[in-house]
Amino acid sequence: MDFQKSVHRIFSLINSELEKKIDGKEAILEMKEVDFQWKQMEWIGWYIEYKLRNLLTKRIGGKMGPKFGNTVFDYFNEIPWDFKAHIENSSSHPWIILNDCEAVESCIEEYGGIGYIIICGEAEFDENEDFKIWHQKLKGGKSDYVKKRIERGAPSRKRKKSFKIRDINFILIDRDILNEGISKKWIGYFQKDMRNADGSPRRSKFTLKVTKAPLTKPTNKTLLDY
Repeated sequence: MDFQKSVHRIFSLINSELEKKIDGKEAILEMKEVDFQWKQMEWIGWYIEYKLRNLLTKRIGGKMGPKFGNTVFDYFNEIPWDFKAHIENSSSHPWIILNDCEAVESCIEEYGGIGYIIICGEAEFDENEDFKIWHQKLKGGKSDYVKKRIERGAPSRKRKKSFKIRDINFILIDRDILNEGISKKWIGYFQKDMRNADGSPRRSKFTLKVTKAPLTKPTNKTLLDY
């Protein structure tokens, strides 16, 4: 597989076809029409997955990615690919969560590597909670999860009501890159050695520091000038 050739072909499609500013209400209503994850609070990542998989399968072929355990990769074309939306003005910046460690290891073993497409940008937050109220009404009221959170007195996370794309980045995680990232600490772990409330171990996931990782950046000028 010529990874760089695939990167430029995919970048060209995303850059020309994907809206650079995504309105949350429009995105959720679009997903609702096809009954795809439209109730999710963190709608940006789900919308990116929905749009990119549809775009790539229609224009260059491919299909849903392989499954390892409970992890299903977003897309497959020669190798598995996964799509990540990275909110640059969030508390988690510059780290993003990749996938379950065992699934990543198994995927590399079987296919040689995983291609990650990282859509970076800034979110507009729902300061007055109008978006939150709109989304709850669309879902038919408060979910059981929200009701239990209120009962516990836990604070509500601030919603994101739009997303403006700034950058489209790529990285191929193969065995050498994974080892290098862990060694140089731009690949880390999430939930490692943590346990659930019932005492069972949580599944460890890899994380990626986007400011240090050797990302492939095609020409992002058109995005930055938007």
